[in-house]
Amino acid sequence: MRKSVKFFVLLMMLSITSFSQVGFSLGPSFGVTIPSGDYSGTTIDYYNGAKYGLGTGINFGVIFKANLPVLNIRAAINYSSLSNSGNSEADKPNSFVEVKQNLLMISVGPEFRFNLPSSPVTPYGGADLIFSSIGGETKFQGVSRVETGTYSLNNSSRIGIGIGAGAEISFGKKYAIDLGIRYNLINLIGKKFEELPTDKREDSYVNLNDEQDPNYSVDPNDHPINNSRSISTLQFNLAFLFRF
Repeated sequence: MRKSVKFFVLLMMLSITSFSQVGFSLGPSFGVTIPSGDYSGTTIDYYNGAKYGLGTGINFGVIFKANLPVLNIRAAINYSSLSNSGNSEADKPNSFVEVKQNLLMISVGPEFRFNLPSSPVTPYGGADLIFSSIGGETKFQGVSRVETGTYSLNNSSRIGIGIGAGAEISFGKKYAIDLGIRYNLINLIGKKFEELPTDKREDSYVNLNDEQDPNYSVDPNDHPINNSRSISTLQFNLAFLFRF
């Protein structure tokens, strides 16, 4: 019994000591989001169902870190706004397509620090589990097989993973600047094509539709998405962290 009590007391002391070593960092982040893979491309690619045709945009959000003795637990909320505009077909110079997408990501994962003695710079590397919500809209004008108008993109949720690296630059014990780069594979889980009963080409643009259209081989003119599409981004971020 005494041994059990001693073990319990020792365990409590270790827990209290470990908790007392935990610090917290919180702050806003700003940066640039670059779509990659099938998430990039041109508006012609988008009209043809090959890619999403998005260009570089801005992002902003909030970063939280729990600073444990060996590593950090990092959580973040990040919002990106991406867009592009151009023609739908190379031989239709008067056609116009404008695609916009909004990407909201919630991520959490471990972050490993590499402490440098007597240096205010602390490099790090880590990985994330990412939960994303994607919405937006597309404008078509003078485009073949699609009526002129604005089509809303229904919100879709996906699960993915990310990897990141960067460095924190400390200013005393209370403040730091975080410079980071992250690669995000956003739709690792949850890809699908959503069929609509209207059977029109514009149906391909009102949902995320990152899986192949099962009716592509039947009618590629009204069902242009002929392959599975990956959604990935490269992000460069600057964050201002307040330490507690």
